[in-house]
Amino acid sequence: MSSIIISDAWEEDLEQIEKIERESFDNPYPFSLLRAYLQLAEGLFLVARDGNRVIGYCIGIVQYKVRGHLISIASSKEFRRNGVGSLLLQELERRFLKLGCTYSYLEVNVNNAEAIRFYYNRSYRVVRTRKNYYGRNKHGFVMLKSFKGDSGLE
Repeated sequence: MSSIIISDAWEEDLEQIEKIERESFDNPYPFSLLRAYLQLAEGLFLVARDGNRVIGYCIGIVQYKVRGHLISIASSKEFRRNGVGSLLLQELERRFLKLGCTYSYLEVNVNNAEAIRFYYNRSYRVVRTRKNYYGRNKHGFVMLKSFKGDSGLE
């Protein structure tokens, strides 16, 4: 693995992003939604590149000018546990802060222990459970990270 570069996603990255999405999630976002996020998440749709290859991505949006929402994050199976997700999340949070966000939050499947541990190790905490968030009897945790040192919920 050569040096990893985090940058904005481009239209021509979408096929590689979709491939990562499909290998990462049971219910992957369709190509059309990824394309829509490319427009909606301007400056907050990021990719990790190893040379010309996209090896990870994340999507964020800002809500109400203070709330950063991590929509999705994933890396290629062969690059997992190599710091790609951490680099992506760190850059997304930096951009959230630059845009005035006071906290970041995300949803994660309650059964995805690996992802929950990943977020917990980066100061995200479970603040509530959303019943049936991922479908019938498939619940999600809402996890939050304050950029102010408190709960982030004023």
